[in-house]
Amino acid sequence: MSKPVAILDVGSNSVRFALLCRGEDGAFFVPDGRKDICTTRLGKGLDKTGRLSPEAMAATVAACSRFCDRARASGAPAFAYATSAVRDAENRQELLDALKAACPDLGVYLLSGQEEGRLAYRGAMDGQEGTLLDIGGGSAQVVTPSWAVSFPTGCVRAQDVCPEDELVRMRDTVYAWLNQRVSLPGSAAAPFFGVGGTITTLGALLLQQSRYDGSQLAALRLTPELLNALLQRLWAMGDERRAQHPLLIRRHDVILQGGLILSWFMEALHIKALTPTDRGGMEGFALWLAQNGVI
Repeated sequence: MSKPVAILDVGSNSVRFALLCRGEDGAFFVPDGRKDICTTRLGKGLDKTGRLSPEAMAATVAACSRFCDRARASGAPAFAYATSAVRDAENRQELLDALKAACPDLGVYLLSGQEEGRLAYRGAMDGQEGTLLDIGGGSAQVVTPSWAVSFPTGCVRAQDVCPEDELVRMRDTVYAWLNQRVSLPGSAAAPFFGVGGTITTLGALLLQQSRYDGSQLAALRLTPELLNALLQRLWAMGDERRAQHPLLIRRHDVILQGGLILSWFMEALHIKALTPTDRGGMEGFALWLAQNGVI
């Protein structure tokens, strides 16, 4: 097993951190299965203002700084990739400069939407073919062996256009929003896999987990029927009760919007069953770093 490398995912909803090692088969994995998360809502309000807020940038820099301290203590080089909120913001350079000042040893890469999707595909699919759906805070990616597309349709952006309401009205609002923003270039074939906090959290809820365990997700086949029933239960709970659920503390106020995004894509792609997976962009990014001689 290789020496660890620290990977930071600077997303629109959160900053994620993990120490990854490379196995004898060449794939990267998290030895203890632990991926830490700090919710910063970097993409909040971005569609309206076109800019990252000072508060969200400060929270993101602080989270990255703490994670870099942990990487340093572990003797692991640290690399970060930034996604939708950063690439779409007018003032992204302000954040990138602040990260460089606070974390001078951190290598930061800004990914395009297609790059984000293809790296997630490489990390999640482990060499097999199929279709990957990635729903994040700021964007959603669909990747097949022949094409990859990205749309600014993540759960944090959806919350900005669709605050909580009666579930049917929320569905109508989110579906109309997606109809305006998403145009798929072709058909997609099974098997279908899903990554990103929305999908993995919904999967963990369907497995009735009280503490997240991504290793169990491979056994789940998430169907439209299961998803719709789960969204009904989550809506009936109300935000106050959702916020008390250990799996929803950080995303209680965006899980319905994220679930409706997933529902729309399952209809649009004619997905009868989807398998959530905890592997994705972090593993794919580490593999890209190794194959390009960075680590």
